[in-house]
Amino acid sequence: MPNIGDGNWIEAPQRGVLHYESSKPMWQRLSRCYPPQLEVIPLFLLALAFYLTLHNYSNLPDKIPTHFDLHGNPDEWSSRNMIFLLPGLNAFLYVLLSVFNIWLAIAKDPRTLISLPERRKAALSEAQIEKLRVFLNRCLFLMKALLQGMITYLLYNTIEVAFERADGLGVPFFLILTALLGLAGAMVWNSFRISRIPRQT
Repeated sequence: MPNIGDGNWIEAPQRGVLHYESSKPMWQRLSRCYPPQLEVIPLFLLALAFYLTLHNYSNLPDKIPTHFDLHGNPDEWSSRNMIFLLPGLNAFLYVLLSVFNIWLAIAKDPRTLISLPERRKAALSEAQIEKLRVFLNRCLFLMKALLQGMITYLLYNTIEVAFERADGLGVPFFLILTALLGLAGAMVWNSFRISRIPRQT
């Protein structure tokens, strides 16, 4: 059995196993998890957040909503300069999750990046490891896109409430939040399902 850390894996297409190859370019290894071209989606949302901020900042009132209650209604107001926190947070999360995406795609042994009980990680087969690599990377990309969408929408609604064109966050914010929570739950459940230790017979 080949060593998972040696960087030279032989592909077994009949079993649908994706193997790590250290000689492959980074984007080629990432493309095994999801098409890198899809990065245009969160990048567009990130650019939109900065555009909305810079386009509207000079016309914003001195105070803008900076906190919303559980019903989506504004319950705290602060200086309009606080508006820059949202695109800044968007940029930080994009970079952070992109680093994890790339790191997970190129890691020789992704078990070091996966949060599972040690007994489960030690018992993982190469097929399970690669399945986890692909699944978690796809989930991280979806999480990145959803977070960019949610924060950009929060920014848009903050501006709309500040201009008195809206009363609160609205339904779309809570739909995106629900999708994020569902995705997080699916990541945990499927990680344990994929890493299931076969019963001894």
